[in-house]
Amino acid sequence: MARYAVGLLLLIGGVWAASGIHRGRSGVSTLNDAVAANDSVSGRKTFSFRLTGDPETLDWNRAHTTMETFILMNLMEGLVSFDSKLKVVPALAKSWTKSEDNRTYTFKLREGVKWQDGVPLKAQDFVYSWKRLLSPTTGASYAYLLFDIEGAEFFNKGTLRDFNEVGIKALNESTFQVRLTRPVAHWIQIPTFWVTFPLRQDVVDRHGSGWARPGRMVTLGPYTLESYELDSKVVMKANPNYYAGKVAIDEAVGKIVADDATALRMFESGQFDFLTEISGFDIERLRKTPAFRTYPYLKTQYLGLLVDQYPMTSVKFRRALAMAIDKKKFPLVLSGGQKAASSFVPPGVLGYSASLGLPYDPVAAKSELAASGVITRAGLKLKILSRNNDKAKAVSEIIQAELKKNLGLDVSIDQFDHKSYRAQMDLFTYPMFEATWAADYPDAENFLSMFKTRSGNNRPRYRNAQYDEQIEQAKGLESAIAREKIYVSLQKQLIEEQAAILPLYYDTNIALVSSRVSGVELNPLNYLELRRASLR
Repeated sequence: MARYAVGLLLLIGGVWAASGIHRGRSGVSTLNDAVAANDSVSGRKTFSFRLTGDPETLDWNRAHTTMETFILMNLMEGLVSFDSKLKVVPALAKSWTKSEDNRTYTFKLREGVKWQDGVPLKAQDFVYSWKRLLSPTTGASYAYLLFDIEGAEFFNKGTLRDFNEVGIKALNESTFQVRLTRPVAHWIQIPTFWVTFPLRQDVVDRHGSGWARPGRMVTLGPYTLESYELDSKVVMKANPNYYAGKVAIDEAVGKIVADDATALRMFESGQFDFLTEISGFDIERLRKTPAFRTYPYLKTQYLGLLVDQYPMTSVKFRRALAMAIDKKKFPLVLSGGQKAASSFVPPGVLGYSASLGLPYDPVAAKSELAASGVITRAGLKLKILSRNNDKAKAVSEIIQAELKKNLGLDVSIDQFDHKSYRAQMDLFTYPMFEATWAADYPDAENFLSMFKTRSGNNRPRYRNAQYDEQIEQAKGLESAIAREKIYVSLQKQLIEEQAAILPLYYDTNIALVSSRVSGVELNPLNYLELRRASLR
């Protein structure tokens, strides 16, 4: 969330001034080597990993980008979590029950769980967090995840003011209960996601909007937030009060390095233990090394089209763009095991279909362009919003070349760092943008509900009442076959008929892992889990 970037800048500016750290061209501290040497002398077990940009916020009710994932999933936990096979298992809740009508979930909290300051976890901490997530004043992008709860959507809209009428209750200090408006097939997956993690009201009341800063944030996961230096690093330290026991790694440091080549050099010189987001130019060479790892990833790269902004207001123009891009080129150029995309829902998730999508057909694309009513002779200029890393640049350049070759369109590419890119997305200033969606939970609803009219993640500003209704209908069906039929139909509408988005490719998670590391887990949701990790 960009609205908290200024507060962090003021805080971290003070840290920089006190430490004397200076930044070079890459934004990496020149003290990295000295820090590594000091760690060796001190005997601390420090695990270092890469962040490609600054987190927009560490306020887990508001966080909504991949930059927060590695941090938040090690600072906090939810009622439930996923095991290695993405099965829902107990976490802060030791157990739960579901009513006969499948609408009421009752969670019994695990005994002995304490926040880092020794305060016991209470059911009220979940009530406060979920109320804050839904509050209109919070402006959380993911508030809609709780809309299946009685009264939740009305509270978020501001038409229901009494939160006591929302189906979120603390029955006592160790029992948390949720009442849904109707049965929802995938609902137990929702409390795995960070926006639903518990939050202490006394901490927020004491520090206001600055509660998520180092020295103020209070967590209960395997790590605590030690420090954050803007454009440099985020430091987490082992939580001695972690209910499952102190972890083996004393300190985890996320170093912020935007440039892929710089990050690779740092790994090869021992300054990283774990490195993701590797340039396609280096993959073939690195594939032969012992450090190379490939992890499954439920992630779809897509081209988004802002349907209410000219010239994307023309369905035929959007369809012309979609049919003019040969998606098979992306895996060939990126070389990381990617696969050309058909549906928006990726393989391995209910709702995936290999038969969806408009075909690559330059002749048909030209026909759609001619019938679109969009005049290209008058010097129509198009821009793609993209991020400033090697992979995003390569993807944008393929799109640029394809549209020029097959439709004669002049397209320029505007690249931004992560924070500026997200700000541009929030402002809806670009009618064409390159984006990704990685699963928050492994269900098609997570991919397709983002295009509902009131979704905070609806970047193309797609609006279709029938689409919204069918998403809601599918949620309540017990039959997986019936749900899948609806999800495929919705994607046909979204991708083929309306062409609001163009799925480009399904991604993989490629990483380099130091030989001294064991037990590190990177699951298909891109959760880097360090609780079972150790260093040799």
